[in-house]
Amino acid sequence: MGGVRELLREKDHVFLDFDGPVCDVFARLPAREVADRLKRLVEPEVIASADPFDVLRFAASCGPNAANVVERQLSRFEGEAVAQVSPSPGVADVLRDWRAQGFTVTIVSNNSVDAVRAFLGLHDLAELVRGISARTTSDPARLKPEPALLDAAVKALGTSPGQCVMVGDSAADILAARAAGVASIALAKTPAKRRALAALAPDALVTDLADLRFAG
Repeated sequence: MGGVRELLREKDHVFLDFDGPVCDVFARLPAREVADRLKRLVEPEVIASADPFDVLRFAASCGPNAANVVERQLSRFEGEAVAQVSPSPGVADVLRDWRAQGFTVTIVSNNSVDAVRAFLGLHDLAELVRGISARTTSDPARLKPEPALLDAAVKALGTSPGQCVMVGDSAADILAARAAGVASIALAKTPAKRRALAALAPDALVTDLADLRFAG
């Protein structure tokens, strides 16, 4: 893994994950509770996971109708969840710093595009973000760790994968970036996460959002 600033200087466009780096989506409305509510729409006894996206993937395996029902409800819960949380500490400063340095920023997220857009607007962050490439369908194959959202962001910018870097705090972010041919920076705030993400060999790893700033 190389230096963060050196890596960023080689790029024009930053792709930033939403849940974690920008805000903790399910901090007030816990993901386990959301998953439990979604399970009631399918077959709760079959799904042990407390991850809402695992419930969506299961629903998709049951057919498009089940997937659509679960995805619509998940979008509602995400909207409810983001209305209750604040931006991650320092994220606005990082976004301003990137804009001052000439980067474009695209939010690339498995969360619904409506939830992301609503949160950015609520906290006056929209003007710091060039675009949003987030969930618009019930098809899990369009979500990270698959590369579709990153591919869409690259296409929307009219650029090449080599000019982009993905910043995220999950394995799905690193794997999606690799599949899309985009460099990756892992954000890992705990020792356990640092070990887990380092094992995936991202291009760089940081322990705090502030490490991604050039100024200050």
